[in-house]
Amino acid sequence: MIPSGIRCVVDDQPERVPQRGLPVSLILVVSMTAAGVVYPVTDAALHHTSPIMIATLRALVGGMALTAMLPLMGSRLPRTRRLWIWAFAIGFGNTTLTQVGISVGTERAGGAVAAVLANSAPFFVALIARFALAEPITRLRAAGLATGFGGVLLIVFSDPGNIAHGSRLALGLGLALLGAVGWAGGGLAMRVLSQREPDLDIPGITAAQFLAGGIPLIPLVLLAGGSTAWSRPSLVAQLAYLIIGGQVLVYLGFNAALSRWPSTRVYAWTFLVPAVAVLVEAVRGALPGFGATVGVAIVILGVAIVNHPRAERSTVDQGGATQPLTGDGLTDPTSDVI
Repeated sequence: MIPSGIRCVVDDQPERVPQRGLPVSLILVVSMTAAGVVYPVTDAALHHTSPIMIATLRALVGGMALTAMLPLMGSRLPRTRRLWIWAFAIGFGNTTLTQVGISVGTERAGGAVAAVLANSAPFFVALIARFALAEPITRLRAAGLATGFGGVLLIVFSDPGNIAHGSRLALGLGLALLGAVGWAGGGLAMRVLSQREPDLDIPGITAAQFLAGGIPLIPLVLLAGGSTAWSRPSLVAQLAYLIIGGQVLVYLGFNAALSRWPSTRVYAWTFLVPAVAVLVEAVRGALPGFGATVGVAIVILGVAIVNHPRAERSTVDQGGATQPLTGDGLTDPTSDVI
């Protein structure tokens, strides 16, 4: 294992080895489980409100709720203009574009199509990170990404539901793809910022991201119209989960993971989200078919491949000596990089 405090470079990118803290894998398991539950909860909430209303409440109320919790975490909102500029850029990507693209894209194109495009974000991350951030990806990790996405395809299209046609489908495709690109770009920006700022206040910048990304949604929710059944206790409970669990918990964990792991490794875990959604439905009594069950297994296999020690290409700098290491800190001379 890499001793605490030694400078570590993973995929040719500096990676901090924290003195203490929860394991990143545990953080991502919790975050992706919470994200998977978002799907059935959102589906239920949409009977009584609109997609854009849910997106706006998640961003703005989530930002205000997290801001109120910051003193309990020993955190605070950014105090410099530069960090607020970063917050607006990150928030526009993985809050504004992502929320609009996925929510409205699902409404226009159908859940299956939107889910597939939303889960294409890890590929955008791998591509952008490779050329813009010089973050290489090993062949084994690329294979894991492809395997995980294959599992997502199998899960989604084993029960695709309603799929739109014509111009409605085209608009939905464009919006869902825009959401995936925004999700990828916002996450990569968070990765870059966390590398430049070793002491970055993750809860603080996350709250700022929500608030900044939620502001452009206000005119959209006003223009979209629609009604919301505020008097229904079930809707209030569903919105509470989507804000606290689906927004605050998910993004806090995801941003914390991006500050400690390479972006391609972190984003591969998002393949677990539709798998968790299937398992939630199974618990509720809607057992998945054979195709979806196999898809869940393939997703888990893909994530396991991405996180296998041999999927890492890392080095540790100790007294001037540099050695190739796997994710477990063992020498690995066979690691191929794309």
